[in-house]
Amino acid sequence: MKTLLVLAGLVALAMSGAVPTETVPFKTKTVDAEFVTKQKKIFELFFAPSQISKDAEYYKIAKEWSIEANIENYTNKKAVEDFLVLYKHGVLPRNHVFSIFYEKQRDEAIALFHLFYYAKDFETFYKTAAYARVFLNEGQFLYAYYIAIIHRPDTKGIVLPAPYELYPEFFVNSDVLYRMYRTKMQGGISNPDFASEYGITFENDYYVYNTNYSNYWTYGDEEYKLSYFTEDIGLNSYYYYFHSYFPFWLEGDVFTVWKDRRGEVYYYFYKQLIARYYLERLSNGLGEIPEFSWTKPIKTGYIPFLTYYYPFIQRPDQYQIPYESNVQELQFLDAYEKTFLQYLERGRFKAYNQEVDFTNSKSVNFVGNYWQSNVDLYEKFGPRNYHRSYEVTARRLLGASPEPVDKYSYIPTVLDFYQTSLRDPVFYQLYSRILKYFIQYKEYLAPYTQDLLHYVGVKVTDVKVDKLVTFFEYFDFDVTNSVFFAPEQLKTYKFTPYKVRQPRINHKPFTLTVDVKSEIEGDAVVKVFIGPKYNGEGFPLTLEDNWMNFVELDWFVHKLTAGQNKIERSSTDFLFYKEDSVPTAQIWKLLEQNKVPTHMSTEADFMPSRLMLPKGTKGGFPYQLFVVVYPYHGKEHTSEPLESFIVDNKPFGYPLDRPVNEPYFIQPNMYFKDVFIYHEDEIYPYQSNYPYYVGHKTTYTKF
Repeated sequence: MKTLLVLAGLVALAMSGAVPTETVPFKTKTVDAEFVTKQKKIFELFFAPSQISKDAEYYKIAKEWSIEANIENYTNKKAVEDFLVLYKHGVLPRNHVFSIFYEKQRDEAIALFHLFYYAKDFETFYKTAAYARVFLNEGQFLYAYYIAIIHRPDTKGIVLPAPYELYPEFFVNSDVLYRMYRTKMQGGISNPDFASEYGITFENDYYVYNTNYSNYWTYGDEEYKLSYFTEDIGLNSYYYYFHSYFPFWLEGDVFTVWKDRRGEVYYYFYKQLIARYYLERLSNGLGEIPEFSWTKPIKTGYIPFLTYYYPFIQRPDQYQIPYESNVQELQFLDAYEKTFLQYLERGRFKAYNQEVDFTNSKSVNFVGNYWQSNVDLYEKFGPRNYHRSYEVTARRLLGASPEPVDKYSYIPTVLDFYQTSLRDPVFYQLYSRILKYFIQYKEYLAPYTQDLLHYVGVKVTDVKVDKLVTFFEYFDFDVTNSVFFAPEQLKTYKFTPYKVRQPRINHKPFTLTVDVKSEIEGDAVVKVFIGPKYNGEGFPLTLEDNWMNFVELDWFVHKLTAGQNKIERSSTDFLFYKEDSVPTAQIWKLLEQNKVPTHMSTEADFMPSRLMLPKGTKGGFPYQLFVVVYPYHGKEHTSEPLESFIVDNKPFGYPLDRPVNEPYFIQPNMYFKDVFIYHEDEIYPYQSNYPYYVGHKTTYTKF
């Protein structure tokens, strides 16, 4: 069997990501020697997290490091003492399921994060991480370590491996893992012809496992038509990035940059995500997002084929949440929703020791904090009680998992993890439900007036866009972290990587051209949205009923000159999107040149650009673009990573961030453009090359 020799300094080659026929170009930035050293050390702790190599440097450091003896090396001694109390009492053992939504495990993970965050320098941080890598639960370690790297000042800009490289079991179904384990136990592929019938091949010194998305066995009804979207590894990674940047439990003294807009960010993120999901439903003929009741059977079942120490829980169709065993939780959810309705009735009130006025647009921060139940909501009220969290409680009940046996033993559901939540159709039903409360709150805000929306002397005369085309293409990503190695393999780094090949949705690059006639000179802001033209039943939608379903595609500043202006914007430059993560193997090679991928160092929390457009149909599915140009008035001082995200001081999603008065949106500086999105190749990815028994096989020609 051919093997790949990975040098000790290049251990992350074993975690290499996609190697498509043609890789998407990406920009790099130069870093200094100190940064390179940090980056390599950080990468080393991510390799084979489920195993410990006694020959590794981190193991030797962990055996010698004492947190208690080095308490002076932490800037917050109380945080160290709190961790030690938990640690000495007993923490989550290795080889157990970890989820941030379970109380004891959450307390321990937060304490571990504090330990990482308050290390006074990088050396202390690395030694502490090495200690945790050896002595603590691997899932808990990866979780706290990942978030600490994002938020520590001395690890700013450090590139993190894609979540699907770290947690392969969350991104591929168990049949893929079974085929991998069988290959590993057999010592390779003994019968290539037989293996190829099951989508297993050996290429370029690594194993390839062709796979597809879940079918009607998992989703039933017609929801399986969306599995290429809801199970997309880039989309699920995006959701994990969002949580890593904005954990609901992160304190204000750590999270100072976004503190004043934290609730607004929460609202904007989920509004974009649910609207984007709705556009995809329309392309597949599924229509409106279903609603559910806490007291009636939940129509949508979900049978995942995922495994994380245990098979994931399956929720049947027409699932009835058991009232007797969940009476307190159901009463809490009902009371929480009714409390907010009471806030809506009053408009002005005092809650959580805060004065709130719903007619003030900044109150969106309170509303977002309320529904996320984050620490800022309780800042002036008292200690945070995560057990009384709407999100946490709702996920537990909708996941349909039985009561845990003890504080560390439970059967996982996809709603227990940010890496898997988007797979479950009920996730979108839950957050659509939450957004409906936001919309009721937004009705307190006066619609933007005609004078406010009007840009005197500026007229958008035309908007042109290239033909919008989507297609499926193959993508290889590394799943080696899901297999176990012999001690000698961990010591020598001699083994064969394992990769999964999967068809993914993408679109052809396109250019948007905006023609503007201006009587003035100066900086202007240009925004581009995409939204539905018709509802799920085929009836035209008014803007007043449809504003919440628009997805913001781009937001940028352009200098207008007097006369005609032709603004051309490539889809590759759209603000809210980034290219796929660069494989870790390529990052190691770049480090030898003192370089890292720019987008992974500064723009991790953006949606994959592949998912910019909904799939469309072969004959073209109708949508509409909305383009608005308005004056630029500068922005408040921001720091990374906000500098690349905020363009001006307007609310996120402006001017479609609140209910609209449609006649006011008939303005010279606004333009609605009807577009069609066409899909090439097969309509559904399950019509591709695997499973082998699918009659019609397709070889995708685009990469």
